[in-house]
Amino acid sequence: MPQPQQPSWNAGADHDPFAAARAELARRLEAERARQQPADAPPGAALDEVLAEVADLRPLPQVAQRILGLDEGKFSAHELAAIISTDQALTAKLLRLANSAYYGFARRITTARDAVVLLGFRSVRGAALTSCLMQTGKSVSNLDYEGFWQFSIATGILAEVLARTQGAHQDEAFTAGVLHQIGLLALDQGRPEQLHRAILLHHQSGISMHDAERQVFGFTDAELGGALALHWNFPEELAASVRDHAMPLDTLPDPRSLTACVLRSRMFVRAYGLPDGVAPASDPTEAPAEWDHPPLSVALKQSGGMAKVMAQVEALVGSLG
Repeated sequence: MPQPQQPSWNAGADHDPFAAARAELARRLEAERARQQPADAPPGAALDEVLAEVADLRPLPQVAQRILGLDEGKFSAHELAAIISTDQALTAKLLRLANSAYYGFARRITTARDAVVLLGFRSVRGAALTSCLMQTGKSVSNLDYEGFWQFSIATGILAEVLARTQGAHQDEAFTAGVLHQIGLLALDQGRPEQLHRAILLHHQSGISMHDAERQVFGFTDAELGGALALHWNFPEELAASVRDHAMPLDTLPDPRSLTACVLRSRMFVRAYGLPDGVAPASDPTEAPAEWDHPPLSVALKQSGGMAKVMAQVEALVGSLG
């Protein structure tokens, strides 16, 4: 059984009193994973099993499926408002968002239709989907729930900025960014004890979270999220952006794809220092260079900069959660 890769700071193990303990922990976790997964299990069997359990435990609300099928160019604000109005809880949260200090409208918004007209089709569609997904994955125990959604929503907002700049994927970018970590929620709901072991292995051994997941589960949260998105009948490109969100950027065949849009935005949010649900908040580091130069630097400034992005994140998390 191959041993987990040790972090670079562990190279001098003779001088590290915790090296042996970390190695033993990694060995035990791997042995437990091998014990739980039958040796003759076909590839993908573990993922399919978790997918079936999560899909049954937390089905995507029907209202979210109907909203996801709407295209701004083919459906009216009235049709979107009509769908939202079938769900009283969702309508109440949307109105709370529309009347929040972030938007600061002079008059009170009292109907879903007014919200769509004033906030815009795309904004309301994204907010409604976000609310549905936040409720689908609320019973978490291993993740920092607020940090998880702050990271995901910030990624979605920046993905939308990037999409407008390059003139592509403007309808899907926000949704793709918000969705990209749904596999983590699925693991927390379907395999909470194993996810706890994967997080512990990640923190203790220094290997990446996805490498830790492969050792414990045999697949990653990204792969599970992509499979779940297809199960929910999301468009193929949207599902691919979930599945491939952690791939190295230079390995993507199309640097302007929806997946690349999410990945580039995710890299910026991580550099900004937001917690992602597993990793805690950190001091900002140098952002990817493309965000410091036109056209992205200009687009971000026109959107109000990161202060405005974070205000929008707080409004969405506070109103929709």
